[in-house]
Amino acid sequence: MGEKQSKRKMWIVIGVGALLLVIAAAAGILAVSHMMSRQSYSESIKTAEKYVQEGNFEQAIVSYQNAIEEMPEEEDGYMGLADVYLQQDETSSAKVILKKGYLITDSPKIRYMLDGIEDGTYQVRLIGDPKPEKETMEYKGEFGWNVSFLQQLQNFSYQDFQTEYGSSPDIVEVSKGELEVVHPDLAATCYYSNTAEHDDIVDVNKDRPDASGMPEKVTLDSLSLLFNNFSGSVTLDKLQKLSSTKVEPVKTKERTYVELTTGSLDIYIETDEAGNIVSDDAWNEIILTDANKYREEKGLVTGVVIDAVSGEGVPGAKIEFAAKQDASHSDSVSTGSDGAFSLELDADQYDVSITADGYVEEEFEFEVEENKNYSGEQFVISPALAEGTARIVLEWGAEPRDLDSYLTGETDSGTDVSVSFSDKTCSSGSETIAELDVDDTTGYGPETITLYDLNGVYRYTVKDFRRTRTLQQYGATVKVYLPGQAQPEVITVAPNAGIVNIWEVFELDHGELRILNRAGNENSTR
Repeated sequence: MGEKQSKRKMWIVIGVGALLLVIAAAAGILAVSHMMSRQSYSESIKTAEKYVQEGNFEQAIVSYQNAIEEMPEEEDGYMGLADVYLQQDETSSAKVILKKGYLITDSPKIRYMLDGIEDGTYQVRLIGDPKPEKETMEYKGEFGWNVSFLQQLQNFSYQDFQTEYGSSPDIVEVSKGELEVVHPDLAATCYYSNTAEHDDIVDVNKDRPDASGMPEKVTLDSLSLLFNNFSGSVTLDKLQKLSSTKVEPVKTKERTYVELTTGSLDIYIETDEAGNIVSDDAWNEIILTDANKYREEKGLVTGVVIDAVSGEGVPGAKIEFAAKQDASHSDSVSTGSDGAFSLELDADQYDVSITADGYVEEEFEFEVEENKNYSGEQFVISPALAEGTARIVLEWGAEPRDLDSYLTGETDSGTDVSVSFSDKTCSSGSETIAELDVDDTTGYGPETITLYDLNGVYRYTVKDFRRTRTLQQYGATVKVYLPGQAQPEVITVAPNAGIVNIWEVFELDHGELRILNRAGNENSTR
């Protein structure tokens, strides 16, 4: 009996071992298969691009189709194939493949391309032409730095990143005293390490950065964090205008890249051979040259004043910080040419007023806590309103990344009004009724609608494009500028509204505001 049990146990052990070997082999096969698919996908894309340059559209289509079959979750195959169809005036085919790609990938790039085809803003790249420089679907302003984010990079400590982008980051120990940190709401990786000058940046006992420690390197998942009005590609000439040093492509065995310098940041980005950025997810490294150099400085407030209509910085704006607890703490500062400002403030609660020529005077509240710095603060102000107009400005935090504004209704003359990212302008004859001025897709806002005809009944709704179900959690703010009012009406998400992805904010009846502040119908279509 004992011998039979021993043999049974032996066979069980052998069986389990064999099963584990099978599982390991299967995992290995899957990994190899994925790697081969990735390699085949890249080769198909390159082949397709070569055929396009040669004008061999038939073979280009085949190659792009092969790429999509290999990696259906990747966006480049769909967009490349759509471009080929467009060059042959096959618009319907282009729309079909883009809609298919968007359903599978949920790619915002595919969405914008599809929207651009629909409204005529997308420019087809002809053979031999460089990628078109076109107004992006999301902005009206000029290409430039995202000043607010740059300020964060130059000044944020680990604690600041936690506060702004999530307190439960993924932390990987690269080696003793070296960490890679990814915060939940930041599409980037921060690199912390102890050095000879600063041996306390990383707490080696807890394997996490010190609260006051700053990363010395950051890599971005998306370059849209770094730039405003960035459509995924930009020329070397435009990059040169941004950098404080000469910009020219550097070629290595691994890649071609450019170096941009601004403030205390050295920024390296992969480009094509001519020095043009051609991808939103291009390889990049940002070196924070002054990281941890001024760790003892406290009470530093840096930020930017933003034009609600253009999304650009407002130069020469005067910002007054009036302290509530101790008047001696009050101070003021003016913004520079890029709308940025910086000043040191004592711990206190402040009433903030911002004035600038041609803008509505704005008032805010701001609290400075002891031993805490504030970087990348964003104050949005509105250009002065023309008579008989109103303006709606949506602002939020780092998450959700893409909130969308929807204005619907009807004018007294019977014109149906619908304005959103997919229908940016509503007109009647030669008259513009309402217009989406800025559509932000990377967090914070502003997202702005200007209403030029108050003779009607309208409803304003905010929707989370990605349906993250976090709108109630993270909140948002809507400012409504109405004729005859010195200050805008400010509406924030009601704490107990039960909002999931849709926030019905207000109705506007012939200029009279009725606040709704409630959850919208989740079954409504986009």
